[in-house]
Amino acid sequence: MRILDKKKHSITSVLLIFSFVVFGVSQLVVNSILTPLGTKLQSLNTEKEYLLEENRSISEDIAKSSSIKVVEKLSEKKLNIAQNRKQTVVYIEDKSLVANTLNE
Repeated sequence: MRILDKKKHSITSVLLIFSFVVFGVSQLVVNSILTPLGTKLQSLNTEKEYLLEENRSISEDIAKSSSIKVVEKLSEKKLNIAQNRKQTVVYIEDKSLVANTLNE
């Protein structure tokens, strides 16, 4: 009986040690695979942040350069096109013309 108990104890010990070894090796393999991927992910995130900032800057430049004031100044300088600043206002007094009508 004792020999059988010793064999069971020995088999249990060997299986426990074997499972620890397999677990340790699997962790090393997983870490060796994930470490380069983590580094690449960090690099890509850095590049993404740079590109987002560059995009914001370019969008801001486009908004500034397409402003109506900028376009007016460029047209005056380069094309000698000036907007006529004089404006004429004509008032028409006619009782039949109504600006707001309510349909009731």
